Amino acid sequence: MSYLPENYRDSRETVAFQEALQPEAALIWQTRDDLLAQLNPYSATWGLDYWESALGLGACQGIPLDTRRRQVVAKLQGRGATTPAVVKTVAETMLGVPVRVVEVFHEYRVELEVESGGKLPPGAAQLKERLREIMPAHLDWALVIPTWLQIPVLTALGPRTARTSPPPFQPRLPAGKIPAAALLGTRRSTMTLPMAAAEEV
Repeated sequence: MSYLPENYRDSRETVAFQEALQPEAALIWQTRDDLLAQLNPYSATWGLDYWESALGLGACQGIPLDTRRRQVVAKLQGRGATTPAVVKTVAETMLGVPVRVVEVFHEYRVELEVESGGKLPPGAAQLKERLREIMPAHLDWALVIPTWLQIPVLTALGPRTARTSPPPFQPRLPAGKIPAAALLGTRRSTMTLPMAAAEEV
């Protein structure tokens, strides 16, 4: 009503007409905004089904909405040659945490060091499937989770990484009270989980 001339506000018919039109117009604008939100995978809700179908991601029902969105974006980003930069971008998109890619040339392996606070980030299972699609067949890969403890954790993702690495050397500690800094040390180590543990994610 504020957009109409002032004399229209005195007309009961005009006011009733505008009050009937206003909710319908608001619903049309809301529907338009919702439809436009489906065109962006970061804001899509019901439109994710169409994104997943178009990208060949299969049935993703039961997976959290945020993980499904990151999976769609990672699939869109992973086109072309597989370089460390592409692997880093896909992993960061899927996991939602910073990732550092380390190439171990003599072992034909790529390690993805994940800064996730010492725990397996959500989306690791979807990352495993995505890496199977984009990584060359001769390369193995592993998800490395740095910890501040002297326990190595290496979540096996690749087809050949199904082994547990030996723990690092731990010197004998003197008897009595020991400060926490002496127990934890200053260098980080990694923990290794067998591939079966990664399969259960």
